[in-house]
Amino acid sequence: MKVGDYFELSKQGVLVHLGNVFNWPGWKDAIPVDKDKIKGSETYYAGCEREKAVEGGAGVKTPVGLGAEATVSLSFSRAGGFALSYEAAWRHKVREVPEVQRQIVALAKKEQWQEEWVLVTEVIEAKAATLVVSAAKSSKFSLHANAALPWALEKVGISDPKLGWTASSWQGSGFSSLCKPGTPLYHCVKVKKTLFGRFKSQTLGLEDFDEVFTDDPYG
Repeated sequence: MKVGDYFELSKQGVLVHLGNVFNWPGWKDAIPVDKDKIKGSETYYAGCEREKAVEGGAGVKTPVGLGAEATVSLSFSRAGGFALSYEAAWRHKVREVPEVQRQIVALAKKEQWQEEWVLVTEVIEAKAATLVVSAAKSSKFSLHANAALPWALEKVGISDPKLGWTASSWQGSGFSSLCKPGTPLYHCVKVKKTLFGRFKSQTLGLEDFDEVFTDDPYG
């Protein structure tokens, strides 16, 4: 995902990529985008906790020569619970978001921008990111590393490719993506028509990415 990409948001919450506004005449020169390097890593989670007691079970394989101390076992209390960890690299951000909002409101008035469309104004580009999402309550997922690990989930770099993460099968169901480069955090803007028939712009995402690097929003 890149700054300037715009998507159609379906009723099911699925984003369908439509293009990039910086390919439109005038946008690239008029809307500056800043790029800043970010150091460190973060882990966030909701509806998810690390189990202190690791059990074997069907489909669970521990790396040869390592014991339970090399395993991160995640249990989920609900469908849609998740754990997200990333090794940050770059932050790409539109310098003047209000100007972008003004432009898409003007386009909406001309029927050239739809209410179902969202425009990406900021992304965190990760060198490596791991995302685990449960599809059912009481699901469990185990990750295995090639080294011993601390017990606290927030201290485990489950996105660190140097640890050689591998995954066992799910107990329950869900989705996982391990140590892949990507853009796990982003901001979007969209337009919405008010009760009086006027268009206004909305921001989608966390209020401020600066807080993402200092606070755990699920703590």
